[in-house]
Amino acid sequence: MTLTRRMAFSSLIGALILSGCRFYRDPPPVVIGGNAVSPDEPIMAALRASSEHQRFVAALEASGLDTELEGIGPFTVFAPTDSAFDGLLPQAEKEQIASDPELMKNVLLGHIVPARLKSEGLKFAFPQLNGKTKVFALNKQVIVVEGEIKSPHLVDMRDRQVDVTERDAIAANGIIHVVENLLLPESEAEDSP
Repeated sequence: MTLTRRMAFSSLIGALILSGCRFYRDPPPVVIGGNAVSPDEPIMAALRASSEHQRFVAALEASGLDTELEGIGPFTVFAPTDSAFDGLLPQAEKEQIASDPELMKNVLLGHIVPARLKSEGLKFAFPQLNGKTKVFALNKQVIVVEGEIKSPHLVDMRDRQVDVTERDAIAANGIIHVVENLLLPESEAEDSP
């Protein structure tokens, strides 16, 4: 092969490689609460910018967990919407959680996993049993992940199913998955003998 042909061939290969790069860009950012989550900002910045997570943000700030979610991570946060806080039943339990800062903090810790888990990671990063994956939240309680990658749902310690409505919002220090209900820890009645 002549030098001219080699140079032309090299130029062609280089052009193909460069043009092919555009097919491997990161996916567009996920929008939560009307705001696109930036992969350059921490989880708390995304939650604060969301119009649907103000109750969650206020609770995280009141408990001091906001500073942790501004840190290095990695974290996976199952972020309940404002309507998740409003929809908690029975009313007595909603009032008990709202009035007890330690219980609220325990509930919030149950929404944070100390790992960076996208949807496929939730399904396949851990050993499965009967198609279910178990992950451990910061409150040391188990979250069971079921369903398909594109429509996962979670099961909390009270066997309540919680659907993931938005998934894979990539932040600088982790991943946000929006959930429609609160993930609740075991009740004190279940803990006592």
